[in-house]
Amino acid sequence: MENQIQQNQQQFQQDPEDKAIKDFKKWFYLCLENWKWIVLSIVLGLGISIAVSLYQTNRWEISAELVKKSTEGKGGASADFMSMLPIDAMGAEYSKINLEYEKRYFTSREVLMELVECMDLNIHYYDKKWIKSVELYKHRPYTLLYDKEKSTWGPFSGTLEVKEINQNQYQLLASEDTIEHYFLDKTFTFGIVANVNGFQFEIKKEDIPSTFFTSPYLQLNSILGEAKSIRRRLKFGILGEKNTDLPLIQMKIEGSIPNKEVDVLSKLVETIKNKDILDKNFATKQSAQFIQDQLRIISDSMQLIASEVYKLKTSNTELSGGAELVFEKIYKLDEKRNELELSIRYCDYLLQEMKGDQMDEEVLMPEAYGISGSQLTEMLSKYSELKLEDALSNQRLKKSILYQEEAVERQKALGSLQQKIAEAVVSTKKALKIQLDELNKELKKSIRSTNTLLSEEKTLSDYQRLFETHEQLYKLLLEKQAEYNIRAASTISDYTMMSVPEPSEIPIFPKRKLNVLIGFILGLSLPIGIMYVMVLFDTKVREEQDINDIVDQPFLGNIATLENPNELMNPLTRSVAAESYRNKRTNLQFLIGEKEKFSIVFTSSISGEGKSVTSANMAQFYTVLDKKVLLVGADLRKPVLDNFYPHLNKNLGMSNYLSSGNDIKEYIQKTDNEFLDVLLSGTIPPNPTELLQGKKMKELFDELQTLYDIIIYDSAPIGIVSDSRNLMRYADLVCFAVRQGYTPKAQLEKTILPVTQMQDVKLALFMTDVKMHKKGGYQYSYYGKDYISYLEK
Repeated sequence: MENQIQQNQQQFQQDPEDKAIKDFKKWFYLCLENWKWIVLSIVLGLGISIAVSLYQTNRWEISAELVKKSTEGKGGASADFMSMLPIDAMGAEYSKINLEYEKRYFTSREVLMELVECMDLNIHYYDKKWIKSVELYKHRPYTLLYDKEKSTWGPFSGTLEVKEINQNQYQLLASEDTIEHYFLDKTFTFGIVANVNGFQFEIKKEDIPSTFFTSPYLQLNSILGEAKSIRRRLKFGILGEKNTDLPLIQMKIEGSIPNKEVDVLSKLVETIKNKDILDKNFATKQSAQFIQDQLRIISDSMQLIASEVYKLKTSNTELSGGAELVFEKIYKLDEKRNELELSIRYCDYLLQEMKGDQMDEEVLMPEAYGISGSQLTEMLSKYSELKLEDALSNQRLKKSILYQEEAVERQKALGSLQQKIAEAVVSTKKALKIQLDELNKELKKSIRSTNTLLSEEKTLSDYQRLFETHEQLYKLLLEKQAEYNIRAASTISDYTMMSVPEPSEIPIFPKRKLNVLIGFILGLSLPIGIMYVMVLFDTKVREEQDINDIVDQPFLGNIATLENPNELMNPLTRSVAAESYRNKRTNLQFLIGEKEKFSIVFTSSISGEGKSVTSANMAQFYTVLDKKVLLVGADLRKPVLDNFYPHLNKNLGMSNYLSSGNDIKEYIQKTDNEFLDVLLSGTIPPNPTELLQGKKMKELFDELQTLYDIIIYDSAPIGIVSDSRNLMRYADLVCFAVRQGYTPKAQLEKTILPVTQMQDVKLALFMTDVKMHKKGGYQYSYYGKDYISYLEK
């Protein structure tokens, strides 16, 4: 038995691909069946999409193109010097466009807040129409002005509705409770500045009549908040090649008022150009100031250097002539020392000559040895004359007494003169030695001061070279200062607008075609999606194949949905439901075979599956065959047959007989149909299972089989109670009812599989409440459309 159950379970677990195909077919036929709902959903989707498109505010895209001139390669002879300056001082130089930088520059807080303040973009004007509010720009009834500096707060939350009292006065109605009390019951005058709790404002009335507007109101946002809103709406791009020298910068902005957004873009470009000029002038001024500071520093440095040079030259006069003069002095001192040494040697020579009593008459004169201007020269000259005179005297005169006397006198004069010369030579030698010592000292002093002089001269040379460098830089800075003055007077912006801002030809939002397409897709996908989910997650039995997937047993057919399931059908009618009963009766005959008398048990897995109404109607349809039919209410727990025969005694029936009856004929009741008798369930007993499984029930079953041709038992659902299991063994056929769209597949599998294992039970299934006039995986049509229409007439 367990093996059989496992085989059935394996049979129930279908191939996923086959199941997917079946599910798709079910879904497809379900869509065909409910095509009207799909069409209605599409119409609703299209209608909603059109309504949304009409409700949404049109938005245009405004674009403008700019070109930024490249400053690459600019510069002259001072380029090397300018490269030493800070980037901010000389202005950033770009050979290519940096889009991210340009975007941040254009959308900087400073630029956007200046734009908002200049155009009062944080003040929005609206006119409340019947369906939606329309934003106003220049064509508006009022203009709000408020003092941004003096106002301590602002009504930045909610809206302010302007309510005119008369031509000159008005009231403001705030939409937010947080600010409503500030304006409550206060009257203001057009064109007069008012102060509300620190908010100073004025509303001017324009020349446009207020009757043109339904309900005008205004909204005041913070300047920073409006700047952020504009930043979000601005888009930037580059047209053409990014690496070209002059790429185009494209700016785009979206808005509901094209003229306003055109003005916003134009003013933004104008603000950027002015800021660019200010930035350049600022950089120029900073550079000029930097140069002026450098000139002052260099001037101070040059004055300090000149002062140091002056101090060096005044503290050492020899520096004025340079090192050459110092060395020249040393050379002269050395020559003078040599002269003095020569003069001293001359004195030694004279002293050596005078040691020999008589000096040579050709004595050398002192002038030749640097001794001049002294008495020694005169004495040597006189001595030479005396010697010469003595030499020139006649020999004859030498023998005379006169000459001899003169010679003696001359010898005395020469001796005295020689002594005086010797004394003069000694004196002169001492004087020369003193001079030589002083000269040697001065020479040594000069040599010592030479090193100091060279160091000071090097310092002086460095000062002079530094002074010359400062002087050159000073001249260069003076030239650059003149250049920056000229540049400041002729500064233009690097940005040039190539095309004025232009709005798009058609609104970019809403995308009405896309909305219609989305509405169509949603309208189509919603119902078919719901139907697909219904099929995907459907756990109910819908068709014959669902039953075959669970159990391999004969299928009797489908019982069409009854117009009134609480009433018995006329077996002679020609409706679709009647035809389905005839079809089932025929199929039953094939299963039962050639038996003249037989019994059928109708049961199901749960209550509400239509077994009772089917068994009652089948009894009706068997009577037209002139067969004696007995309908037995074997459901002792929840009798239903008595509802179809209200004129019969429901307290008299099968339970009464099984519990205390003797003659079954006393409990069988006649109906209006002469071929049909009914044995109702009777009084509900406390022990229905014991009664149905007792020996008396078997005897009753055999006795009834002798009295009637066809016996139909309406038994209890076997998925809930086990009352009907004995009846199944006694009956010739068990008809198991499955209600379309009602019976759970899991419950059917759980109930039917054990029944299939009962050896002495012949089982067949049928489906009830089937919508025969519809096609597809969920309904059945055994007859053509025309034939079904004929049957329904």
